[in-house]
Amino acid sequence: MKYYIDFEATQFDQEIISVGCINENGREFYSLVRPHSMRRMTGFITELTGITSAELRRADDADDVFERMYDYMDKSEDVRFYCYGNCDGRFVKMTMRHVTSFKAQCMLGLIYSSLIDVSPEMSETFKTNQTVSLYKLSDYFGARGAQNHNALSDAKLLKQICEKAEGLELEECPFPEYVIKKKPEKAGSLHEPEPVKEPHVTASFGGNTYGFSSYGKAADWIMSEMLPDKTEVTEQMKSNISNRIVRAAANGGSYHGFTWRSVKRQRKHGPEPENAPDGEADAEIS
Repeated sequence: MKYYIDFEATQFDQEIISVGCINENGREFYSLVRPHSMRRMTGFITELTGITSAELRRADDADDVFERMYDYMDKSEDVRFYCYGNCDGRFVKMTMRHVTSFKAQCMLGLIYSSLIDVSPEMSETFKTNQTVSLYKLSDYFGARGAQNHNALSDAKLLKQICEKAEGLELEECPFPEYVIKKKPEKAGSLHEPEPVKEPHVTASFGGNTYGFSSYGKAADWIMSEMLPDKTEVTEQMKSNISNRIVRAAANGGSYHGFTWRSVKRQRKHGPEPENAPDGEADAEIS
């Protein structure tokens, strides 16, 4: 049985605050989820999703919600959960830390182990190396509704898109802004940033290292070099990218194909060992 699923989550702890799901036969499930820590609920998430703190305080907690979802599931056959993007698995994992009900743990564990991100498959279908937004796909297929950060609406939209894309064969990408490869394939292919005498953060790739006077300057460079043409760049997007660079630089991790390091940290703790593993890459902006 195929299930199409979507979550909304808190900004920092990344706990699920709503879940929407629809199976291949059209049977739906939706619920708000009260997070373990309400103090981490931010105005940005409320503006993005329309979900208020007052609504979440009245909502059932994750134990109750995912027990009900377990009862909603058709357990007579194998299940697969389809999502769009690589964040949903992390939301499930972060929520599982606070769940104590065995039935709810089983439900979240089943989702996590059966979750399939269809965005790489869509990128392959549409002949691009970048993640195509659900909004762009819904417009292409004339799917009903639009991506609006309501978990059930987005799950239903994903179901329509997956069904319409099945068997689709294209000779070239129909989205010109996604055709040009933006990720570096070899050193020298990038527009190098202005030299900085005393960089605050560095990005390394293919033997080249680029320095930036601030995380904001690094985010500006990423947005100019990596994002698809005609992407609407917002202050919130820049803030999100800056935060991801900060997290990557904190432990010499990877983001957008570069290894990031804080110069201040290097001076305090010394250079990272050459054979130190890179941190896990963060989610891409789509």
